Amino acid sequence: MRNATRNAELLRSLHRSLLKEGKPPPISRMDPLKALVRAAMSYDVSDARADEAMRAIEREFVDLNEMRVATELEVQEMLGTRYPDIERRVEMITRCLNAIFEREHTLSLDRLRTISKRDARAFLRSLPLIHPFVEAYVMMFGFESPAMPLDAQILEYLRGEGLFDARTGIEDAQRFIEHNLKSEELYDFFMLARKAAHSEAAAARRRARAQGQ
Repeated sequence: MRNATRNAELLRSLHRSLLKEGKPPPISRMDPLKALVRAAMSYDVSDARADEAMRAIEREFVDLNEMRVATELEVQEMLGTRYPDIERRVEMITRCLNAIFEREHTLSLDRLRTISKRDARAFLRSLPLIHPFVEAYVMMFGFESPAMPLDAQILEYLRGEGLFDARTGIEDAQRFIEHNLKSEELYDFFMLARKAAHSEAAAARRRARAQGQ
């Protein structure tokens, strides 16, 4: 990455600036499988919308194994076909859950707690259709491991702050942030950057609607 030293200082400066808005609440630990499903419903959408999707899943399915064996069309219709990128999200969830079941001979990620964080992350990254936001979210919330869940909205916000240019993709930006912030800083930065990114996206939508009137 060009100007890596400059960008590293920009990153640290942005982190300090975001913290002035107040630290986020303490991290809420999750079962890794639940974290995977929630993350798949969370990238590039608000927490409120992801919460609504998770409530619908919990009402419809006794457990995630029941969701695993449901058809993708059934899950899409249950969550609502107007949910952004719903086909890809549901396919990711279904294929990941089935891959875990086939590899582990049970629908559980508990074995990943017995291996190194590096190997656990490699396992997650090998799952079919896995989004960088999802694997990092599972590491952070499911395994208490430092990672940076990054989606297109957060990346666009960071570009607007001058941290990355249009040529920098999600995976490269993710690696850069994880390398240049301390492990204990990543959760706060993720939560605060996500909040800022969604606030900006919501404001942009309001401006677009006003201009269309």
